[in-house]
Amino acid sequence: MFKFLNIYKYLILVFSIMILSVGSSFSSDFPNKPIEMIIGFKPGGFSDAMARKISEPLTEKLGQTIVHKYMGGAGGGIAATAAMSKKPDGYTLLVATSLTFAFNPHQGKVTYNKEDFDYLLTMARFEGAYVSLSNKPWKDFSSMIEYSKSNNYPLRFGSLGPADRAQIDAVAKATGAQFIPVPIKGGANMMQSILGDHVDFGMSGGPHVKYVKSGEMVVLAASGSEPLNATPDAPTFSDLGFPAVSYNSVIAAPKGLPSEIKNKLEKALLSSANDPRFQELVQGRFVGIPPMNSMATTNSINEISDAMKTVLEKMSN
Repeated sequence: MFKFLNIYKYLILVFSIMILSVGSSFSSDFPNKPIEMIIGFKPGGFSDAMARKISEPLTEKLGQTIVHKYMGGAGGGIAATAAMSKKPDGYTLLVATSLTFAFNPHQGKVTYNKEDFDYLLTMARFEGAYVSLSNKPWKDFSSMIEYSKSNNYPLRFGSLGPADRAQIDAVAKATGAQFIPVPIKGGANMMQSILGDHVDFGMSGGPHVKYVKSGEMVVLAASGSEPLNATPDAPTFSDLGFPAVSYNSVIAAPKGLPSEIKNKLEKALLSSANDPRFQELVQGRFVGIPPMNSMATTNSINEISDAMKTVLEKMSN
């Protein structure tokens, strides 16, 4: 009887070692097939351009093809939902924005939360800014608010989505200024709406830069807490005492990556984000930042999530 038990324990030990060895072999062999990169936006936009450009050096570093799959909609929520259900084996990457993870779950319209992903890289920060025509009777965000209140003038606000509407609603509650949100789809349409004076000011993620340089537009404030690349002297929402929201471009994976695979992906992605080919693209569009690793990206997502929670709480009070 005791001899049988000893043999049984021995077999369990052998099988355990075999399983661990196989798992380790799979990790050290990674990647041995193409990697799917789910892009949370439609093809043709700047997020697509960044995903394609970073895939060039990434393919070289990992030795495997990066296959792009587009799943636009719901601010990256459709893509995130799909990616969440994939195996955490390193063969699924997700390109989305920080708000995909830090804002969408607060709205209660998605089935995931920010803890459902391993964050690998922040590769860019959009020039999130509130802008208006330069010939308006204000020159920055504070003077626009004062003009609105002094003249009992409701400001027509061009909105790209629920995040900026929530942010401006928090401003309205804090200042007593009046805003009329005007939903606008896409940065190009926003620029035309501002240039055509269909709105008094609007949210922009970068297309405004050339109009600011030409003197047609002025940046009223950065939506986040960090200075903008193209107009670093513009006040930030943090400077003004309002809840700040940053719009970062993030690469993540389903939660639970084996540490060896996660480290390999993080190293390859960081190196690819620093590659001159990728940096030429993002610096040329004023969205370049020092790429952020897994830990820094995770901390950033948590900070933005807290900021969005504050914004939504101010809306409800």
